[in-house]
Amino acid sequence: MTQPQVNGHLRQDQISAFIDGELSHSEATEIQQHLADCHSCALRVLSATQLKTATARAAQRFSAPPEALARLTAQLRPQEPKKTARIYSFRSVAWAAMAAALVLAASLIGWRQTRQANTLSAELLDHHLATLSSGASPEVISTDRHTVKPWFQGKLPFSFNLPDALPADTTLKGGDLAYLNGQPAALLLFTIHKHEVSVFLTQRSASPMVTVLPGTQSGFAIRHATTHELRIIAVSDVNPADLEVLVSALVEAQTPR
Repeated sequence: MTQPQVNGHLRQDQISAFIDGELSHSEATEIQQHLADCHSCALRVLSATQLKTATARAAQRFSAPPEALARLTAQLRPQEPKKTARIYSFRSVAWAAMAAALVLAASLIGWRQTRQANTLSAELLDHHLATLSSGASPEVISTDRHTVKPWFQGKLPFSFNLPDALPADTTLKGGDLAYLNGQPAALLLFTIHKHEVSVFLTQRSASPMVTVLPGTQSGFAIRHATTHELRIIAVSDVNPADLEVLVSALVEAQTPR
């Protein structure tokens, strides 16, 4: 990665490449280390991420114009047969139109799901970077699960459990309230090998949330799991395998005993 500017801060092109996930793992790690020590650059990355999130949300309002749908249907409709086979022509055109509609519907659904996944992953990273800023602190600060879990009672429309024992070199730091994809969420903060981890718990029966998320976003690992009642999403720059272990422990803790 090219070095930061003479003033010691990241250039705008470096910030853009970092947010868009265009850097190699080593370059992304180098920038993450810089952000951990530079409050000014961390705020610039947070601002740029929020702008990208807002842009992605605005793009979701796009709908294909009728003219474009008509052109697609016309392109997929076969040539009109000869007059001697008009009955078969009608059936063929009907099936072609139906096939075109199905292809278009599948394409639009896939496009929307991809947009939703990108927007949600950007929102997750937005929250996580905010927790890394030097001025941020959780509402409840404690390594004791018997202190953190009761703090959420009455503040969320659901409940959750914390593991009796966390994976090796994993520490609970505290918790806070958050909103994810328009839903109230419990934000749990951990460290794994001194790497900061943000874990979001939301109610599964609430408004639908995308179920397929990218494995990484701008160099940060994202891991997602569900239980009968909860969705659990974790974000960190730690080794993805270690993040998986923590998510698995949280899923296991929700199993009735």
